[in-house]
Amino acid sequence: MSPENKKYMAIEDVAEMLGVNYQLIYRLIRSGDLPAIRLGRIYRVTQEDLNTYLKKQKTSTGGVCTVCGHKYRSSVSLKNSCEVCGEPVCNDCWERKGLRRCKTHQE
Repeated sequence: MSPENKKYMAIEDVAEMLGVNYQLIYRLIRSGDLPAIRLGRIYRVTQEDLNTYLKKQKTSTGGVCTVCGHKYRSSVSLKNSCEVCGEPVCNDCWERKGLRRCKTHQE
């Protein structure tokens, strides 16, 4: 898609669409989580970039550690996976306990 076909939205408009404070959108942009273009002192976000960000947030929900069975709300806590089957392993089991395999594949 060429730049002239993209619709750029102000961060206030994005915030209104999502029902959040514009400062949250600003922080997401400044942290690099939400791509935006800066024109002078004004940030603009495309609908495509917003949709990509929202989809990534939606798919990054938590899950259950296959070692200890603890439920996590965020996938950040489950970034590691079983060396055999790829099932999620929480950071606590991976780092502190040194467990690299789910309960099914532990020897």
